[in-house]
Amino acid sequence: MTWVDRLMTAVDERPLSLAIDWPGIESRLGGALPADYREFCEAFGRGEFCDYLTVYASGGGVDSELAESQEANRQIVERHPVVMNGYRPYGLHRPGHPVGILQWGASSQGDEFAWLADDSKKPDTWLVLAREDTGGWRRYDMSMSEFVYRLLVDESFEGFGAFGANGQAPYFMPS
Repeated sequence: MTWVDRLMTAVDERPLSLAIDWPGIESRLGGALPADYREFCEAFGRGEFCDYLTVYASGGGVDSELAESQEANRQIVERHPVVMNGYRPYGLHRPGHPVGILQWGASSQGDEFAWLADDSKKPDTWLVLAREDTGGWRRYDMSMSEFVYRLLVDESFEGFGAFGANGQAPYFMPS
């Protein structure tokens, strides 16, 4: 059972089996994405977990919140280089900068979730990064879907914000 399957079961959803143009999306980003993330998008599509967490997903085809977000981040950094300080110590993942932050989600409280994308490594080995709106990046050696599952479901997860310890049954709201 994959982490996406576990997450589907935890929020009592059925996979959408969306047809997504991964070559088109990956060309916009400048590289491949983790298989776990692609599986997540095909199963869930766009939406939000527990009025808290949005994973930048796809509604199908070339639609991609992830690519849109990364393109916007790149434009902001180009116009306002001081914004790059928010990506320290890793930098923003972009063409010509093969290692850096590729943000895949955010919380309603301003928390950010990303990969430490490294073009010299297989995307399935990328670390997850998370930071509260006022803190530094914390590293997690797990897939994006495992991180989301643990954040929402695992009360023993001593990870980011201990969100799973609130006792609320997790749910997903498609958008």
